[in-house]
Amino acid sequence: MPIVLVVVGIVFLGLGASWLVDGASRLALRFGISPMVVGLTVVGFGTSMPEFMVSVLAAGRGSGALSVGNAVGSNVMNLLLVLGVAAVIREIAIVGRQEELIRNIIFGLLPALALMICAWNGMISRTLAVVLLALFFVFLGVTLFKARQGVTERQESGGPWLTHATKAVVGMVGLAIGAESLVRGGTVIAQDFGISEAVIGLTLMAFGTSLPELAASVAAALKGESEMSVGNVLGSNVFNLGLVVGTAFLIRPSEVPVEIIRQDVPFLATVTLVLGLGVMRNGKISKLEGCGLLVAVAAYLAFVVVRGA
Repeated sequence: MPIVLVVVGIVFLGLGASWLVDGASRLALRFGISPMVVGLTVVGFGTSMPEFMVSVLAAGRGSGALSVGNAVGSNVMNLLLVLGVAAVIREIAIVGRQEELIRNIIFGLLPALALMICAWNGMISRTLAVVLLALFFVFLGVTLFKARQGVTERQESGGPWLTHATKAVVGMVGLAIGAESLVRGGTVIAQDFGISEAVIGLTLMAFGTSLPELAASVAAALKGESEMSVGNVLGSNVFNLGLVVGTAFLIRPSEVPVEIIRQDVPFLATVTLVLGLGVMRNGKISKLEGCGLLVAVAAYLAFVVVRGA
């Protein structure tokens, strides 16, 4: 049964990602909004739904390690695995979006810094949860405000906007079903081997809930929407640490393993900063750099597993 769930999850993730990217990119064209903004909002929110559901349910059941591990691990996967695979498929080029990129990197770093400063002892309080949620809503407000300022001329996109919106929503539903199925099946398999909650959250859960971002970004790369790939990852990362962790621990504050806060969160912040500065330097992520990101995520996963053992 777990294997069947994994296969079903992969099928739904593939179909959902294709529909979401296609519908969202056509909506962007229809309303004159840049693909990066759509990736940061519509696609980022849609592909973060698995993390949201998993983390909130885990926190509600008192599994704080699984909840925050899933969010932090998923962000690492997004930056290294998702962008790495997308760049290997097709070089990611971002031209003329420096201001947007800087803003998104800052908002990606702020929740990580808040966790390091306020939860260094391993306790994520309700006050910290409110701070994380506030950072998320400020990010969302600024992004939408800038999007309204940057609206360009509307273009025909092959059908009414409602059709594209429906396709995007159906894609989100497919992603949510696929991720839930995959994670449920994968967790049962992992637990049979006696893997700890923290390791499951940082590895298997993180990988499973990052598959929507991976599928969406790969689909975007294949369709030449490289800006949407980056926007999806950056937006999803802010959603994960801001909305997901904030909501989960607002419901039930709890202690989490200190190694997640003292090792994994600083690693995430470092990767965000280095990758962001690298992209700002020449406006792209080459295929070679994509290979480097894949090597880095393999090394990180090996470290987490060895540490857990």
